[in-house]
Amino acid sequence: MTISLEAIIPPERVILLDATTKEETLRRLAAVVATSPDVTDGAKLLAAIHEREKIMSTGIGLGIAIPHAKIPSVRDFVVGFAKIDQGIDFNSLDGKPVHFVVMIAGPDHQQERYLQLLARITLKLKDAAVRRRLAEARTVDDILTALK
Repeated sequence: MTISLEAIIPPERVILLDATTKEETLRRLAAVVATSPDVTDGAKLLAAIHEREKIMSTGIGLGIAIPHAKIPSVRDFVVGFAKIDQGIDFNSLDGKPVHFVVMIAGPDHQQERYLQLLARITLKLKDAAVRRRLAEARTVDDILTALK
């Protein structure tokens, strides 16, 4: 099964953020993800995201972070996307600021689909042309077009 990013990242889960810290970014993006009816407890989601970040930063480099959590209070996968023009310190593997944050919330029992989704997002964002289009994006529609 191929996972379409357009299908899994709806416009209401894409935000242009003016956050200045990793904490603010995680809190605000988790709140957006938690608006999905598939997320039954937003506080548990944010706590799980923080626990994952304590293990190792999800800043994978190239200006990208993919914070994620699989927990029982999420019924199906929900993905949110934030663009931060000025970039923030995310303690990324390459030490560079993060401009694009993709948050994945998923049910704790769907490991295979979770790995497929993570791989699809990572592959898409590692494409320099996609990152360039995202950097130039000024609206939610621009971001969604860049991700197609």
